[in-house]
Amino acid sequence: MKNVNWETYKFHPSGLGNLLTNSRKKDELLSETAKSYLRELWIKEVWSREKSDMVGNKFTQKGIMAETDSLNLIEKVTGQKYFKNQKQFENDFIIGTPDVTGANLIDVKTSWDLFTFMAVTEEQARKDYYSQVLGYMWLLNHKKATVMYCLVNTPEILITDEMYRLSFKLPEDQTEKYRNNYIFDDIPENQRIKVFNFDYDEAIINTIKERIVCAREYLKNVSLGNPFKRFEICVEVKEKKGNVVTKAELKEISIKNVPADWGTKK
Repeated sequence: MKNVNWETYKFHPSGLGNLLTNSRKKDELLSETAKSYLRELWIKEVWSREKSDMVGNKFTQKGIMAETDSLNLIEKVTGQKYFKNQKQFENDFIIGTPDVTGANLIDVKTSWDLFTFMAVTEEQARKDYYSQVLGYMWLLNHKKATVMYCLVNTPEILITDEMYRLSFKLPEDQTEKYRNNYIFDDIPENQRIKVFNFDYDEAIINTIKERIVCAREYLKNVSLGNPFKRFEICVEVKEKKGNVVTKAELKEISIKNVPADWGTKK
């Protein structure tokens, strides 16, 4: 078990979208989506457990393995040199490592295949990644940021895995034609990048600050719980300085006991 100082805990920009989801209850700032995210975060930080589907799926694997290829593609198409940023930035609320920094703030996304790449729209990019790049803009004091989707060849180890899975569904002589789904050399390089530009929004930053204050308060009160009771935690704002929340606290802790005879032998 790890002791975490939730009072000063800093969130990663990739998780801000969870905190920004709106609650269906008017008197609560944290939605059920946000609470679920925070409970999983608590387990990860306190007990060093993380859901395997968060780190091991094929989409994230390709994103990690093909990141250099995506940067190389961007350089070829734009004619500019970019370097993968290794420096971590932080403020009082968040901490993160943007992909590309400097004059241009760029977040690189590697598409799984031609179908997922073609389906990407500005609306979808904003929904999936605006809060993340907004966080990076906040950290680096940038007013603009770019999300670039790249379509590059899938690493051979992942293709082999896909072919193996497909072999259970089709005869071997029919699987090879699907290998082409993961190789894109025949598509012009300038058609394998999608670029979406986004602007900084101070109002949303203030909302993020508000939600983080509440999230920290929530995390301070999360526990594995008594198996004989159910706890429901609600957080409300107590103090504001301008548009920014400076203090939040528990509004209520409602406890519902299980029936008195629960677990007794009949």
